Amino acid sequence: MAIKEISLERIPSQDSVLYINKSGITFSAQFIKKYGLEKSEGVKFFGDDEDPYYLGFQFTDDNSAANTLSLLASGRSKGGSAGFTIKAAELINKNSVLKTIQGMPSKQDRTFEVTFEKKSRIYSVLLRPSFEISINWADKNRIPDAINGIYRYINSEGNIVYIGKGNIKSRANLPERKDWGVTKIHYSAISDDTKCFYWENYYLERFVASTGAKPPFNVIMGKSE
Repeated sequence: MAIKEISLERIPSQDSVLYINKSGITFSAQFIKKYGLEKSEGVKFFGDDEDPYYLGFQFTDDNSAANTLSLLASGRSKGGSAGFTIKAAELINKNSVLKTIQGMPSKQDRTFEVTFEKKSRIYSVLLRPSFEISINWADKNRIPDAINGIYRYINSEGNIVYIGKGNIKSRANLPERKDWGVTKIHYSAISDDTKCFYWENYYLERFVASTGAKPPFNVIMGKSE
């Protein structure tokens, strides 16, 4: 008998988190209360040209300012204050990482802990690499030579058959992989190998948790690369 913890979708309400959902972006009630943001009217966002997984934001009392999205109350926690939701279709559609995360079925994958930088007074989250770049297997040689990261292979039935890390293009061109029946490559560009290792294992563990086994070619190869 194998006993394991059952993963639940509910995220504890006491967390200072940001949720990405179909209607936009929601800031938890605890986060709003912790930083005294109850009277805020709007929020503006910031990106980092060197890190596609960084999302920064500042709250403002003026929702009419340029590049500012209006905050809407999003319910009330028991004995606490309301959180905020914003309609962020344009923001999400312009950001492939946010767009991919929005489509993930698990709320856990769409929830991020908020941190605060006192000097800049910018709140931020680090988004999860989410295989947001997609290319057909037949076009794999169009991938830039220098791109390293995590990747997964998809077959004609839409199933994940392999999860790995390393140089995306060179791994795809290994001779034995031409017969794996891959039709698409999904990948995230990550230059740091330690981070690649972390996220590769994260997604392998999530796959095993949801299916009970590793992707078929991870099993056959005995390891991922």
